[in-house]
Amino acid sequence: MLAFVRAQSVSAAARELGLTRQTIYRLREGYWPRNSDKIMTAWRACQCELADRASRWVVRRVYLGGVVLHGGRSWTADGLAAREGQSLAVARAEGFSLLAQTLELPPERLLLREVA
Repeated sequence: MLAFVRAQSVSAAARELGLTRQTIYRLREGYWPRNSDKIMTAWRACQCELADRASRWVVRRVYLGGVVLHGGRSWTADGLAAREGQSLAVARAEGFSLLAQTLELPPERLLLREVA
């Protein structure tokens, strides 16, 4: 949970977890309240929502240089440049990365990384 809180902006983490911004600031600083039931309930609910997002596949096109556009960002993987013009099925993976799968048989899975 701390990795999630630290990876997001304070406002985004507060919105996702349904907690106050002050609570998010305290969690980032390592403060953990004595009664953490509300925080853990919010985290379990957020994990369920993230799991739902991870299970949805969408079709994306491979652009010049092996770049796939998803979520307003550019993503790539080794060997993706050879698939320019093809379509891939893309889904969220753990750790805020993307998983891509080719649509032809046999399917090939690629872990996409964000283009810097």
